[in-house]
Amino acid sequence: MIARLRTSWVAVMLIVIASVFVPTNAVSAHAGLISSEPKASSWLAVSPTEIVLVFDEQVGVVFSRVTILDQEGNEIINAKLIRDQSDPRIVRASINTLPNGTFVVVWRVASADSHPVQGSFAFSIGASSSDVTAVMNAGISDRHGLNNLFNVIRFAMFASVLTLLGGAALVAFGSRSAPSIRTHMSLWSAWAVALFASVQALFAYGPHASGVKIYNLTDLSLLGDTMTTLFGQATLARVLLLLLFSFMLITIDRRSQRWWRMSAVAIAVAIAGSMSAVGHPSNQSPVGLSVALDMVHQLAVSMWVGGLFLITIDRKYWLRSTQSMLWFSRIAGYSVAILVVTGIGQTILLMDQFADLFTIEFGQKLSVKVLLVVALVALGGLSRKTLHAAGPAKLHQSVLVESLVALIIVGITALIVALPPRAQASLVPFETTLKQSGLIATVTVTPARVGTTEIHVSVASLDGTFLQTQSITGRVGLPERSLPSGPISFEKTGLNHYTAIVSFAFAGDWDLDILVKPTDTTTVLFSTDVLIKE
Repeated sequence: MIARLRTSWVAVMLIVIASVFVPTNAVSAHAGLISSEPKASSWLAVSPTEIVLVFDEQVGVVFSRVTILDQEGNEIINAKLIRDQSDPRIVRASINTLPNGTFVVVWRVASADSHPVQGSFAFSIGASSSDVTAVMNAGISDRHGLNNLFNVIRFAMFASVLTLLGGAALVAFGSRSAPSIRTHMSLWSAWAVALFASVQALFAYGPHASGVKIYNLTDLSLLGDTMTTLFGQATLARVLLLLLFSFMLITIDRRSQRWWRMSAVAIAVAIAGSMSAVGHPSNQSPVGLSVALDMVHQLAVSMWVGGLFLITIDRKYWLRSTQSMLWFSRIAGYSVAILVVTGIGQTILLMDQFADLFTIEFGQKLSVKVLLVVALVALGGLSRKTLHAAGPAKLHQSVLVESLVALIIVGITALIVALPPRAQASLVPFETTLKQSGLIATVTVTPARVGTTEIHVSVASLDGTFLQTQSITGRVGLPERSLPSGPISFEKTGLNHYTAIVSFAFAGDWDLDILVKPTDTTTVLFSTDVLIKE
């Protein structure tokens, strides 16, 4: 019997691990910028009249904005983005005429799943450019205090909703005696925290999504804008559902009646739906299946972890009832099985490839979470064995340890839901400076990825004397795939500045040769390797 139990728990843990390690193709759950006008690190002869951003999914524009900084980091333009009428993935903002120089564009939009995303890129106008790396890094890393606040809100929301729904189910279905005062107070406390966190999220989302400071929490205009978004509507629905659930707590003494149980289950399902509507599942295809899997996943976690939290809070009451603990042990086992199935389904819809588990933040945190879940399942197996052998009185320390592990898992989950589950397309350009025969050439390939890109070449003399190049030609090839060098046609776009449009069909180290003709009788060859990514 013990051998069979051990085999079963090992099998469950292996399946849990497998549920994460399933590679798949999926759409992104967070918006990623795939192109822009002006392009990143591009050189323009004249000022653009607008900023155009193209994403890989539809983005929200209620709180979107684009800020243009000069080379010193000073804000010179702050404009609201509007959605393109022909393509919901494209947003644009009209801007005033800019002088010559190098500028940094910092953009911020909301993904289809309501999570804000931010990025930056630079472009130059005229013949010269400046190093704005520090300005770009400052712009892209400026997270404001509300990101941390939102992490706290999510953690409080997840922990309290799990305890409320799972605890109410334990009282309703797992106990025949009247619940203790501590159990009553624990359920009401979980309800109060869930309600407060939901209301707080309504006020905080506007400042969070628009990237403003924490003191804007009281800005009612931002609250009004929040109510026009899916996040605001789903969160308001959750507030109303929690208010309705308070009636179930008031009448919990009638929990054995059919109407009470059906009503409680219906409200619990609706609360789970309000949370799935503003998470990764809301942006997966097929949406119905993704949201359904996430709702079932949440409810299964509630039955297991939420019940565990309530038992830990009121161990004196629950650990004296063998019948209640046997019921919980059985339900926890079923919940783990459901978690495995729904976890595999969610993984198939979310994850892109095995390597992402180690190369992107979402995968790294998810791997840690899964290892902790495996540990929690193992601890649960030991507690189950103790329950059958010695009774619930011996579980005081084990349920406390399990709850601590579960609480860490909830904390990691609160961080994971705000992260993109796939590697975002990179718009990082390739840039290098080459010196040859008294000349210096600045070469920029933007973006440095498979597909159509721009190659910019700017040439100057090393000693600072006046130079006016006659022409520039080039060739590019990929030796590792036996692709011979093909010609590149450059167009003059400014004094000693040339641009070419090139299509890179494969990722790899491409050989780029640039032939500069500073005079009618002189040609200078610049050669470099360009790393093109997927």
